[in-house]
Amino acid sequence: MQLSIVTTLYNSAAYIDEFYRQIISQAETLCADFELIFVDDGSPDDSLAVAVALTQHDGRVKVIELSRNHGHHRAMMIGLEHACGDLVFLIDVDLEEKPKNLSLFWKRLHQQDTIDVVYGTQPEKKTPFFRKTLSKSFYTVFNGLSPIKISDRALVSRLMTRNYVQSLLQYREREIFLPALWEDAGYRQVSVEVDKEFNGNSSYTLTKRIKLSIDAITSFSSTPLSLIFYLGTGMSSIAGLVVIYLAFRHFFLDQSATGWASTIASIYLTGGLIIFSLGIIGVYLSRIFLEVKQRPYSIVRKIHGSLKDE
Repeated sequence: MQLSIVTTLYNSAAYIDEFYRQIISQAETLCADFELIFVDDGSPDDSLAVAVALTQHDGRVKVIELSRNHGHHRAMMIGLEHACGDLVFLIDVDLEEKPKNLSLFWKRLHQQDTIDVVYGTQPEKKTPFFRKTLSKSFYTVFNGLSPIKISDRALVSRLMTRNYVQSLLQYREREIFLPALWEDAGYRQVSVEVDKEFNGNSSYTLTKRIKLSIDAITSFSSTPLSLIFYLGTGMSSIAGLVVIYLAFRHFFLDQSATGWASTIASIYLTGGLIIFSLGIIGVYLSRIFLEVKQRPYSIVRKIHGSLKDE
């Protein structure tokens, strides 16, 4: 099979038919042997029913129904696992990233035999100011703490070779942050600047974004743990200097320290830092706890349509 197209579904019923029409039109101009894989990530709307209906009249369409909502990134990895094509095109279904990108990426990939991945980047984010600011802050912190550097302009849509996809699937951690995995996998990757619209809808709530940010940083950086060590060392050094200063005043200047306000403030400051440090350690311990259990990071309830590898 020449091409697999993978997308995920969550509250996506309104986009599926138009997405199908556009992406099939693009694929048919590029090759004759391709498949379109929808991964239903426990969507609460009619996404599954709409997608399954497409399988009834188009044998190239397959729908992977997950047992529950496992998250966007896990759902994409499941879709990649079931893709059979020599090339795999990953894209979101909401039409913010245009299906016509497939043709652009296909052309760029075939210009050089050495290219393994072609992915989209946006020249400027069109999201609201608050979301844009939060996103920029996260990427700045992530890149400052992690050895893996990622761009806040990179998009989901990307055309990948079979070798790259197989390497990507070797990552088996339970908490997945795909933008960093894409970069960490290496290979020869090139970007193509494309437009991305913003339709005002997103399944990523503020709570989900905060959780994803914490998971991303703790998955790819141990720097916060190192900072705890340096913080403790710094505080111990300052405390030692204060003790020496007070002892000097007491024995040589006959001046004893008075007042409790500074003492109470120091206790609160030290206690807060200790609790904060324990919290960071707790986050890493919880990640270890989740990983060592080796539970599957997603479960397929049913496959609709005939996947060639099933």
